[in-house]
Amino acid sequence: MKNSKQENQGFTLIEMIGVLAIIGILAAVVAPRVIESIRDAKVTSAVASVNAAKVAAINFYQRYDRFPLDNATPPITITNNRNTVTPVPQNFGSILYYQEQLLESLRAPIGEAVGAKTWAVGCAAVGGTFDAGGGTATGANISFKSAGNASRIVYYYMPGLTTQEASALCTKVNGPFPTIVAEDVLLTAFAATAGADPTIAGVDGGNVFFDGSAGSYDAYLYVSHQ
Repeated sequence: MKNSKQENQGFTLIEMIGVLAIIGILAAVVAPRVIESIRDAKVTSAVASVNAAKVAAINFYQRYDRFPLDNATPPITITNNRNTVTPVPQNFGSILYYQEQLLESLRAPIGEAVGAKTWAVGCAAVGGTFDAGGGTATGANISFKSAGNASRIVYYYMPGLTTQEASALCTKVNGPFPTIVAEDVLLTAFAATAGADPTIAGVDGGNVFFDGSAGSYDAYLYVSHQ
């Protein structure tokens, strides 16, 4: 009888509370690390997307000896006896993706499509408008480190980045900043302010620039140049 009673005994309330407390502590310690690891993996994948666009752009340039500028204005409407066709404006990324099939995807794993803004690869004249994907940046405010004395810039546009994504992307592309430790301070150093005519700012000698207000940033990353 004594052995039977001992075998039927379960956990006491205090033991269960202790186990739940340990699980809660472990979750509180591990969860932030897991979230950070997932975000870092997405940023790394986004950089890989930029590198894929770079390879595709170089292959295109080797084949045609030029980078075509984005077609912001649709070509002339074509009308025949049956149909009226207005070609859709295309950016350089569309050519790489649809016509040359040199890119698997134009979408990056970080950021968010907001309104008319979406991920894109564009080609703009130096000093022109960087408007691929719905961006509104003025090229005069962007000076990529690797562009040198270029006349045309191929860039990757990623809209709707969070503060953490933008900070991680900046560090991944431009390198670490040992004198800046806080993410919000880091972004304050180069992030643009919201407005009707946004001003683009970036770390001197960098290959990624940001446009936006605190909490949401549009990234412009260097791909190649002509």
